[in-house]
Amino acid sequence: MNKIVNSFEGCNRMKGIKQYFKEMAAIGRNPKLLIPVIGILMIPIMYSGMFLGAFWDPYGHMDSLPVAVVNSDKGTAYKGETMHIGQDFVEKLQENKTFDFRFVDKDEAQAGLKDNKYYMAIEIPENFSASAATLTSDKPSPAEIVFMPNESSNFLASQIGKNAVEKMKTELGKEVTKAYTRTMFEQIQTLADGLSQASDGAHEIASGTDSAKDGAMKIEQNLNKLASGSVTLKNGITKLVSGSADLEKGTADLRLGGHSLADGLAKLNDANGQLTSGAVQSKQGASDLANGLAKSASGADKLDTGAQAVANGLEQYAKAHPELAEDAGLQQLIAASKEVATGTAAAKQGQEQLAAGANRLSEGTSQLAEGLQQFGAQLQSAGEGGTALAKGADKLYGGATQLRAGLGELSQGVNQFVDGSSQLGQGAKQMTDGLVKLTDGTGELSGKLSEAAEKTSGINGGDSVVDMFSDPVQLDVVKSNEVPNYGTGFAPYFVSMSFFVGALLLTVVYTVKEPLNRPENGWSWFLGKLMTMATIGLGQALIADVVLLYGVGLKVQSVPFFFLFSIVTSLTFMAIIQFLVASMQNPGRFIAIILLIFQLTSSGGTFPLEMIPGWLQKVSEWLPMTHSIAGFRAVISSGDYSLMWHNAWLMLIYFAAFALCSLVYFSAAYRKHYRKPNGGANAVTAS
Repeated sequence: MNKIVNSFEGCNRMKGIKQYFKEMAAIGRNPKLLIPVIGILMIPIMYSGMFLGAFWDPYGHMDSLPVAVVNSDKGTAYKGETMHIGQDFVEKLQENKTFDFRFVDKDEAQAGLKDNKYYMAIEIPENFSASAATLTSDKPSPAEIVFMPNESSNFLASQIGKNAVEKMKTELGKEVTKAYTRTMFEQIQTLADGLSQASDGAHEIASGTDSAKDGAMKIEQNLNKLASGSVTLKNGITKLVSGSADLEKGTADLRLGGHSLADGLAKLNDANGQLTSGAVQSKQGASDLANGLAKSASGADKLDTGAQAVANGLEQYAKAHPELAEDAGLQQLIAASKEVATGTAAAKQGQEQLAAGANRLSEGTSQLAEGLQQFGAQLQSAGEGGTALAKGADKLYGGATQLRAGLGELSQGVNQFVDGSSQLGQGAKQMTDGLVKLTDGTGELSGKLSEAAEKTSGINGGDSVVDMFSDPVQLDVVKSNEVPNYGTGFAPYFVSMSFFVGALLLTVVYTVKEPLNRPENGWSWFLGKLMTMATIGLGQALIADVVLLYGVGLKVQSVPFFFLFSIVTSLTFMAIIQFLVASMQNPGRFIAIILLIFQLTSSGGTFPLEMIPGWLQKVSEWLPMTHSIAGFRAVISSGDYSLMWHNAWLMLIYFAAFALCSLVYFSAAYRKHYRKPNGGANAVTAS
């Protein structure tokens, strides 16, 4: 049985190979088919070779890219020197061959951008140097370069230009930093001298603060005394405020008494006038009385003399007339005359005393009149003084009231003064403590400044140091699996795409379904077509690899593995295209194109997979080009052959799966078309 099966398989294999040679012979005998097939062999190299050749090293031809440069910088003065950073930059660009720089004015640059004469323009504004000079000011203003890309002319050119401008900006920044660094080192040297002087000054400050500390201690002691005295002052002011209240009350009473005194003196002055007038009249009456009494005294004297004479005469008459001596009437008359004489004598004596008193009264009234006149004059002055006293009492009362209010304010101020003096004492203590610390700190500061002066004076400000300051960090790029250029980076993508496009275009010039000779069975039909397409795919792979390796200059990690993986990829894509087009014809080609579009966008050939939409990332792992690109990257750049083999086996799984689908289809098609009674008529329909 095994022999029969093996014989059958061998027979089918021979029939398939026989059908393959018939297909190849038919292509060779038909120039109309042979020439397009030969052209199809060139499709992969046209895709991969031309694309990779064009983009092999795009940055290597940037010196042909016209770029307008506009220098509007007017320069500025900085630290006594003139800066023209814009002009310095232009001079560097004139030596730089990165682009085809055209140094023009702004109008010409804008016109060139509009006419697509320039891909981009770079303008250095008029305030560039002035803005750069503000770096050390309180409000620095960054210097700006105006980049004007003409993205409508070529977007990638504008992006490349943007990267180049970033490098230019870095170079300009280094130049600005160098200028400031040189100035900074000059200032550092000046700083070193200043630090030395500051050290000496700090030493003097330390000595001064030591003296200030002693003075502060004395101030603290005196302020403590002041605080104590201020408390005593506060108590005294309190008593003074209380006394001012009594003073105000006393001045109020004085004010009332003054006004009463003034009124009494005015009335007294009026009464004095009347008294003076009465005194004058009394003086006149006393004088008249004295004169009358003097006359009365004279008459009394005479009366006394006459009375004595009558008494004596009556007595003598009685003696002369004894007969009358017993006469009672005479006796009564004599007795009466003696009493009269006695009375007149007493009257005379009283009259004399009265006259003397009248004289003294006259003199007294004269003195009284004079005294009252003097008293009137003094009383008038006293009245004026009483009026003035009343007015002064008013003022004194007002002053006492103000004094009391002022003393109240003074009391509040003294309270604040007491509190302030207490706080001042505490502050003086803190100041003393601070001065102690300041003395210690200034001593340490002096030492540190001296040390800093020694260190800063030793700083080197040479050109090498300035260069290091302007560009302190160097980038040490340690590449993992280095890709030397764009062409090498894009090769896995373009090679995979070229093999798929080559397989798809083969179906345009070569029928992948209708046999060129009648097949003997479905297996031979399938195998003849597959081997024919595989032969063309093998030719495409070999031609493309040879041109890429030895024509374009593609460098790979392993040439044999590169050829091997190229062949596996090309055969896999041929198997996929065979099934789609053979089974569905034009709809199959449409599906193949849709599949190609999906693979171009989601296989990770250009941008990383993580940058495409999430749903495409999920589709990507099921697409054959994803694995072909990964395998090519391994064999071209990384040298990870285990990854290459992994993807090669996946590609072979795709090959086997679609080849099996094609076999099933061709077997079914053979039974349908070639086992009918009139099957011979359908044997060969295409040439």
